[in-house]
Amino acid sequence: MLVTMKQSVLDRAEDRKPAPRRRGRRAGIAIGVIALLGLGATGGGVALGMIPQPFAAAPAPTTTPSPTEPAAPSTPAAAPVQETPDPAPPQTPSATATPSPAAATIPADCTGLVAPSEAARLFGETPLYDPTGKAELRNAAPLTTTLSCLWRDPRSDVSGLSIDVGTGTAEQLTAYEAGLTAKGATCTDRDEARVCTQTQQAAQYPVDTTDTWYFRGTTWFHVNQTNFPTTDLLGAVEQQIWG
Repeated sequence: MLVTMKQSVLDRAEDRKPAPRRRGRRAGIAIGVIALLGLGATGGGVALGMIPQPFAAAPAPTTTPSPTEPAAPSTPAAAPVQETPDPAPPQTPSATATPSPAAATIPADCTGLVAPSEAARLFGETPLYDPTGKAELRNAAPLTTTLSCLWRDPRSDVSGLSIDVGTGTAEQLTAYEAGLTAKGATCTDRDEARVCTQTQQAAQYPVDTTDTWYFRGTTWFHVNQTNFPTTDLLGAVEQQIWG
């Protein structure tokens, strides 16, 4: 279209071209043509601007990705399941049992009052009269006498050792101990037993006679020694009766 308009203007200019003899007029025409060309170019630009352009599609809206929440870690199928054990119930301390007193066993005769291995150490060569211990039971009322044993040198008048063994109730043993202390005996504790001792001068000779009483449970024994020293005789008899 622009080319056609330009050609039309040129054609009109040729038709109106003046005679050669009028040079001034020709110059004016040329200037007018150039002006028209300028206007034509401008108008063509305007015309071109007015030409509708193909419709451009609007750009598709862009979506902003929403923040993705972190996925929870998955537990492997083979992972062991840990279980919290139930708390153990508190343990109640058991009551401490009180040991029962050892039972006493009175030997059947005098030979059982000390162990055979102790007899030589304690009695030496001194003979034992009436090994059965039943021939002459010494009185210890209100207590009951079960055995009366005597070791004495036949060449001596007073030297010797005797052991009496018997039983009695708790009340009888308590009363008997009270009678001993009233006569001057001294009583003390010996583990589970009560032991009373008293030493006096023999009646006929200037030698000591020592009496020792041993009370434990409902059993007792009495040792009388005149000029007959021993070592741990109480322990030896205690072992045989109470074990």
